Amino acid sequence: MQDIFIRDEGEGFPLVLVHGFLGSSGMWKPQIDFFKDYFRVITPDLPGYGKSNKAKSHNSIQSIANLLLDCLEEKKIDKFYLLGHSMGGM
Repeated sequence: MQDIFIRDEGEGFPLVLVHGFLGSSGMWKPQIDFFKDYFRVITPDLPGYGKSNKAKSHNSIQSIANLLLDCLEEKKIDKFYLLGHSMGGM
């Protein structure tokens, strides 16, 4: 599995925020600052963006979604709210 950078702040029910094309987890800073008082806010940098390594073989929305699910599973998260922007919402 490819390593990706994931911000993980706050406590409570997980809220996963996924950035869009050419974005990064940094775009969610205002939302993180607000929601971290109510949720565990998880914001990944998708492969090739932000602080994540260049994409290895994730060339489809489906493969990126599977990668994110694998990362969440590693963190023992199986239920969460999901909010995506642009490509991150697909």
